Amino acid sequence: MARRMVKRPFISVIVLAHDAERHVLRTLESVLDQDFDDVQLVVCDCASHDRTAAICRRCAEREIRLDVIELEDTDRSLAFDRALGVARGRYVLVLGQNDWLAPRALEHLHALLTEHDLELAILALSVDEDSGNGELSSHRLSFDVAPTRTKDEFRDQAPLFLADGIFNALKGKVLDRDRADALGLRMQLCGNEVAYLATYLEDIERVGVAGQAVCHVAQQEMLDHFSMAAYACCERNYERYLQLISTWHRDRDEALLAAVHRLHLRGVISCIEGVCSSREISAIERNARVRDMIEAPSTRASVAVLGDTSREFGFIYGSIVRKNVTACCLSARLSILARISHLPFAARTGVMLSCA
Repeated sequence: MARRMVKRPFISVIVLAHDAERHVLRTLESVLDQDFDDVQLVVCDCASHDRTAAICRRCAEREIRLDVIELEDTDRSLAFDRALGVARGRYVLVLGQNDWLAPRALEHLHALLTEHDLELAILALSVDEDSGNGELSSHRLSFDVAPTRTKDEFRDQAPLFLADGIFNALKGKVLDRDRADALGLRMQLCGNEVAYLATYLEDIERVGVAGQAVCHVAQQEMLDHFSMAAYACCERNYERYLQLISTWHRDRDEALLAAVHRLHLRGVISCIEGVCSSREISAIERNARVRDMIEAPSTRASVAVLGDTSREFGFIYGSIVRKNVTACCLSARLSILARISHLPFAARTGVMLSCA
């Protein structure tokens, strides 16, 4: 694919797309229609079976700032590395295929990045979900914190981001391209987005939240089946975050440890709910898998750090503390039903942006 832009843009926006024909045009237009035009948009189609690639190609025919890559592979790590190889901006922003930028988002980002010479910017997220009456409702996820200037300042703020799973995914993050290149980062070598970001964060200093730059993201759909890969990923992410804390020499930082264990337990609960909603496994297998998860050393470590009572996780937490498999399964089903029915007492397990 030929690179059509000569001047290095201020920012490149990367979108990985697979079977995204319903929303991909909105995503592209939300970037290209910004008032700030010093931008390159790179879309990598990952072997879509629908019209995604055709929509992107047609858009590229009339927009020189858009580069389209087409792969015959659904490997998202490969796709990200290929897209990053085409991206030429000083900064790189990652969006999901169903995400879209609010007006003036890039303008606000430009102001924040240049004023503070940031190595990482975190966009405000507007999480859109069905309110149950056919209309969308949104809740805003942002952090009212000043940009950091030193390693210690960032590490003091890190619990805020870790507890809500902000570093579970690249979407909504702006990376300094030169820094990523200097670290030799490749998604295929790192394995997943958590490992990629954790490596990027090891020695970082200048991090800021772009509260006025809003990225709209779709609420994750409830899994209708259980995936052992999802639980294995949850455990790998937990270990990588603990490794990151150790790299920072903050193994005894109570706030950081609590944030990591809180995020881990949310992931475990999500996996338990996946087991209990699955129709693909027997009751015996379901109970065995739930037992393995709640008795795992990592789960017991998280319970030990967070204490015997924690209302934020809902009824299921007490069952996990007591290692009661039957009660865990019942609590998980009730939690799923409450969310589907949009009941006010439904526990929110946090914004889990990605476990891939």
